[in-house]
Amino acid sequence: MNKTTPDRKRQSNAVTSSVVGTVLEWYDFYIYGTAATLVFGKLFFPDLSPVAGTIAAFATYGIGFVFKPLGGVLLSRYGDTVGRKNMMLYSLVVMGLATGLIGLMPTYAQIGIFAPIGLVLLRLVQSIGAGAEYGGAMTLVSEYSSQKRRGLMSSLPVMGVSLGILLGTGIFALMSMLPEGDFESWGWRIPFLLGFSLVGVGIYIRLKVDETPAFEALRSENKISRSPLKLMWSTQRRNLLIAAGARSADAVGSQLFNVFAIVYCTTHLGLPPYVGLTGVMAANLIALLVIPSAGMLSDRWGRRPVFLGGLAFLALFTFPFFWMLETRSFPMIVIALVLAYGLGLKTIVSASGAYFAELFDTRVRTSAISAARNVSDPLSGFTPLIATSLLAAAGSYWAVAVFFLAFVALAIYCVYIGPETKGTAFSDDEIDTTGNALVRSEPRAAVSGGDK
Repeated sequence: MNKTTPDRKRQSNAVTSSVVGTVLEWYDFYIYGTAATLVFGKLFFPDLSPVAGTIAAFATYGIGFVFKPLGGVLLSRYGDTVGRKNMMLYSLVVMGLATGLIGLMPTYAQIGIFAPIGLVLLRLVQSIGAGAEYGGAMTLVSEYSSQKRRGLMSSLPVMGVSLGILLGTGIFALMSMLPEGDFESWGWRIPFLLGFSLVGVGIYIRLKVDETPAFEALRSENKISRSPLKLMWSTQRRNLLIAAGARSADAVGSQLFNVFAIVYCTTHLGLPPYVGLTGVMAANLIALLVIPSAGMLSDRWGRRPVFLGGLAFLALFTFPFFWMLETRSFPMIVIALVLAYGLGLKTIVSASGAYFAELFDTRVRTSAISAARNVSDPLSGFTPLIATSLLAAAGSYWAVAVFFLAFVALAIYCVYIGPETKGTAFSDDEIDTTGNALVRSEPRAAVSGGDK
């Protein structure tokens, strides 16, 4: 067997490992966002008004996204220098342990000001671990995929996002059925404590994963870059900016439809929490069908047509989404979330997996994908806070809708000017110094440099 051609067992282990890690990443982040919506304001910021307490809780949620790029820089570098597998083990352990410890955190009533301080510190550690997780998963799976099926295979870790959100939402939905006193005293802790068991499962699975053939080839030929971030910036800058801009709609939309929508339904519309939570769960269930379908379509039609199609749908549906929420009709709210998140947003995320991987060279792929995604993470984390503030200032949803549409427009522009990457053959010894798509039908001479 050729050293760059993985067998099915190794490929299956890589996909499973990536999906499990992505489940944990988004489970961790989503349960924190849900807890910030439902209880953190009361338990960790009790001296503030309900609205101010919610905003303060969302601020701690957003701070975590500010530190995700730090984790992406620190850990993704190891993915390009030490190996994809080792880096993903590090990120899993850091992320999972921090999540479990949040479940053991005393509240403000028990230890005063040290409670929100401890909450923030654990949130930062959790975020550093998560910073390189998704980029590592995309790299691992894309490098184990065949050229013809890379769109489908690279979309599969996206299913981990929906599975993580489903798991977190489902557990919180069950816990929210407890009497209010029980939920606020111990019920909210259960989802976080489960992080300990999830990280154990993840470690077991990841220890069985082999290093990717592409990275093994680099290592055997002594072509690993010692400075992947520097190499990426000097040779792949244009593609990095395209990927970062293309990701912005996903960054804002994921938090708008998964976190802020629950706040909007409960606080602004006065509906019980289960309405928004059920809508989010339904959207992520439908997403499990949309994700592989969009991945396969990108293999057939190309990455850009599918990406642009999803973005166009989101642009047209943004205002109708809020109109449907305003009906206060349970079925209409569920349908709105299914269409916005389960269909529109998941289409663009599914197409982005292979697209981002194919934009970058093997020597910088983990760093580049993580950087492209993480640069908009601070904006993503503060989206619930920004949207809540815009809603309070404008008194209506229109300001939130315009805010989201601005980033959809940015993403459309970036994908439009970007190259089509379908058909890219990963090469272990080439850097595209022009910043164009790495589509190669014939081998070219490697670019020499002093960073090998």
